[in-house]
Amino acid sequence: MLALFAAAIAASTPAPATPSDLVLESAVPWFERITVTLDDKGAQKSCKYQFSLSQTGAEDCDKDMAASVGPKQAKGQDGVYSKLTFERRFSPGTKLDTGKLPTGDKLLSQQVLFLTIDAKGEIGSCKVLATSGDLLPAYDCDQAKTEQFKVAASAPAGTQSEAFMTVTVYGHQEQIA
Repeated sequence: MLALFAAAIAASTPAPATPSDLVLESAVPWFERITVTLDDKGAQKSCKYQFSLSQTGAEDCDKDMAASVGPKQAKGQDGVYSKLTFERRFSPGTKLDTGKLPTGDKLLSQQVLFLTIDAKGEIGSCKVLATSGDLLPAYDCDQAKTEQFKVAASAPAGTQSEAFMTVTVYGHQEQIA
């Protein structure tokens, strides 16, 4: 049943909007996630947004973000909440950090992108390295190429840095109290 909820909303879920006051550096790892709780009727009960470089921790989603991750004609199991998390994880360099799922959560889908970032901070190339799960996240190379990064001033001119972007959908179900 969890996969039905995820499938109903993941395909149309946009990538989280990184706060505009934060600069993404090409050499700094980060993650951002949206966690949505849905009741057994498919109604959204909560939406939380978290960006690892923010000092504020998890916050309620803004109205537009919450509306963008609503279910699309999904109904869950009677008496059960479904909690779904959509996460992007940026890993600079050649070491992939897929992140560890919280205990009890089930991986529903994952996509790993390999990126090169040019001296201007733009994505020079993007390649999907791996996908898994029943549904593909809506975030792909087209969306990744819209990202802009700050490149260290000490970086030699004309060089490219490498990074991985891992997009994961996971979740769990729990009884309604």
